[in-house]
Amino acid sequence: MTNHIHSAVASQLYDLFDDTKYELSELNQSKQLVLNGPDNKLIKRGLDISYLQGQKKAIDAIDSILKNDSDDAAFKLNFTEFSTQVIKSFESSAAKFKSLALPTEDYDVVLAHHYSLMGQKLIIDTVHTTILNQTF
Repeated sequence: MTNHIHSAVASQLYDLFDDTKYELSELNQSKQLVLNGPDNKLIKRGLDISYLQGQKKAIDAIDSILKNDSDDAAFKLNFTEFSTQVIKSFESSAAKFKSLALPTEDYDVVLAHHYSLMGQKLIIDTVHTTILNQTF
């Protein structure tokens, strides 16, 4: 069982990276349509970019953990530490976002950060499911 999780996660990350790259490419293809369209399309595009950047950030971080930890036990430990940190940040961001009565001066930063964390959480949840499936 030494490298079952490693190979499954590596394969999953490869697929997730391809999906993220494809979605970014599609977003860039529609750039001209969005720039000439309504303002809400520009805002949605910005949020989509933040979300996809969050996915890419998580993929890179998990890939780094995977490459640095040669056995499954060490990988699971470091992945758990990373995912706990991101999930705590996500929960804090969600609470901050929900408590905003009126948009603040840094609303754009808060919103972009929250969407980035949402993207990271999606990747973490997907990899976590892959690990659980390999454990049983």
